[in-house]
Amino acid sequence: MEEAVLRENLASVLVIDPEKKPGRSNPTFERFCEVFDVTLPQTLAAGIVKEIETSCQRAKLPLSDREPLSEEQGKIVLGIVNEKLVGEKNYAEAVEKIVSLLSYSEISSKEAIELHETHKIPVSHVEKDIIPVYGEGVWITDILGERYLDLDSNYSAANLGYSNSEVALGLFNQASTLITMKEDEVQVNRARLIKTLMPMMPERLDQFYFQNSGGEAVDKCLKFAKAYTYQTGVVAMLNCFHGRTHGAVAVTSNEKYRKPFGLDRLDWVHFVPFNDLGAVEKKLKDGSAKIVILELVQGEEGGINPARGDYAKALRKLCTEQGALLIVDEVQTGFGRVAMKEGQWWASDVYGIVPDLMAIGKSFGGGFPVTAVVTNKEIAKEMKSGYDGSTFGGNPMATLSATIAIQQMRKLNITKNVVDRGKQLREGLSNIKTDLIKEVRGLGLFIGIVFPTKEHVMTFQEELRKLGVKSTLSTNNVARFLPPLIITEKEVDYLLGKVEKAVINMEKS
Repeated sequence: MEEAVLRENLASVLVIDPEKKPGRSNPTFERFCEVFDVTLPQTLAAGIVKEIETSCQRAKLPLSDREPLSEEQGKIVLGIVNEKLVGEKNYAEAVEKIVSLLSYSEISSKEAIELHETHKIPVSHVEKDIIPVYGEGVWITDILGERYLDLDSNYSAANLGYSNSEVALGLFNQASTLITMKEDEVQVNRARLIKTLMPMMPERLDQFYFQNSGGEAVDKCLKFAKAYTYQTGVVAMLNCFHGRTHGAVAVTSNEKYRKPFGLDRLDWVHFVPFNDLGAVEKKLKDGSAKIVILELVQGEEGGINPARGDYAKALRKLCTEQGALLIVDEVQTGFGRVAMKEGQWWASDVYGIVPDLMAIGKSFGGGFPVTAVVTNKEIAKEMKSGYDGSTFGGNPMATLSATIAIQQMRKLNITKNVVDRGKQLREGLSNIKTDLIKEVRGLGLFIGIVFPTKEHVMTFQEELRKLGVKSTLSTNNVARFLPPLIITEKEVDYLLGKVEKAVINMEKS
């Protein structure tokens, strides 16, 4: 790249044009120091930093580590960086990397972490080892420029990868015309989405109520079921997980999630062992419940634990016979995640059953928040006007993003890729010769790797991070792999090599 272009690019990240990059500010000096440390030789970086500090002091423009540089300070930095780097070996490469890292973030990793630790309400553990700033396909780049193959898919929300030019363009166009509209209003984008969804839905599930999060969708499924059955009793499964909203937590079995809110004392939720048909039958027959909710593959709390095929079919039959409604939570398993044959969009398809209600979401919007309750006309008609509502549910941005994402899934024949890559990954993991991997389980690209202890999982994930693979999902002694569904054969081979290397390193230590 020509020197003049490099100077121009560097200038563009030193003094931000607010019209081109709304929401961004000029970089902080602390961020500059961090970027120099990872792009330049130590002596050169230290010399540049010292000269910038001296020049700004001389110009009576003292630097503050965490305040954005002024335009005058930015010009001083630009002049010194250009002067010191011109003629240096790998000059162009160094400047390009500096520009790249500053374009990703104007604040340092240290400041970002401290702001989270100081001001973010600690509803979840703050992961500090990687700060993602850029994504491309199954790969993410962190704030220091390190690249990782991702196995988390943001809990299966990034099934189409971490950036998407079609979704970006669609959202830009939509935000430029109509950015929001209340749920009550007839909307063209919602109409398009319904037309796009219909061919992939199980039989008779043709009624949609769009929401913003998986927990909301589960909550609303429960409301629909209670309105239809005129009672409140719900059978849920031990080791299930259904979300973080109040209703979703109420039917999540782990007591530590329910107890702080008094939800451990509810008399309308009955937890029974997973894959135990008799336990469900007892609750339905004694009148305790007329609603059953489950994940067909338990993920978050179950550690990728699939239902038995005979159990799923018998449960569907039992609910029909007892006049009970069956809710299947497909928020994480839907949109091809667990496909074992081409065309299986849902775990329900894999098991050959049709639930009465489904909660769907996660990868629904190609990364943009959108979920839905899906049911049949008979159940839907019991939800009268005023029984529920949503300001943002089914808004134009979300429904457009979902339409684009689903069209891409079909065009890519995503379920076939899940079948092929899932088989490749499961077989490859099973063939790794080690005593540390006790079991490989799961469906499609929803995979659990069982280790002897939870500590082994933590060590395994740290070894993978060192090797350029991001894996943070786990359940006790089970590491959970949920790679984006667009992962290629070559990338699976790459992953298997890194897993084998990580296990070898564990065995040596």
